[in-house]
Amino acid sequence: MIQASPEASFDALFVVSEVSGERGGISLSAVQIFIYLACLLGLYDRKPVASWGYTFFSTPASSPFSLELFHAVEFLKSRHLLASNEDKLQITETGKRELKRWLELGRFKDRIPYLRGSTGASAAMPVSSVEEGVSHEPHLARAVHLDVPQELLEDANLTQVYDQFAVLKTTLGNDIPDYMVPAVVWLSFLLEQASSAGS
Repeated sequence: MIQASPEASFDALFVVSEVSGERGGISLSAVQIFIYLACLLGLYDRKPVASWGYTFFSTPASSPFSLELFHAVEFLKSRHLLASNEDKLQITETGKRELKRWLELGRFKDRIPYLRGSTGASAAMPVSSVEEGVSHEPHLARAVHLDVPQELLEDANLTQVYDQFAVLKTTLGNDIPDYMVPAVVWLSFLLEQASSAGS
């Protein structure tokens, strides 16, 4: 029997529900990226990384990668809450009913704004741009360049992200309608910075 973290299971079900839509599904790697972005958005409020409940790694095969998320997706598929078609994940009718129940639980309410901000970015820019933008997150980009498996989102390696978010917070102010706004502005900044560095 597959054991799965409740937080990772909720996150995966939420992201697949929000992003797959009319796209015919979403890949596991894209699910990992959206949830990694949601965890990063927690840093916008100076939330400790440990409060997310599970970890991400940079590996030669996939970055960012969370084993907990991988197991959660397998668990959700085994319970017929998610269906998989040609490596694309979609939420089932049973999954939609289960997610509705989970959304009413107090246990997950602190993470929902960050997940909404992360998935909301896909309404403002293509999923491929979200994926590319996240790949330029400073610590992740360095880890991928080194090509050595390592844990991501360790506080000692997040100085640059905290600095970028501090500038963003000063620019946007405290009255943001939701976290989609800083997510899109930050990803656009990372893409522009990468484009300038490459030209």
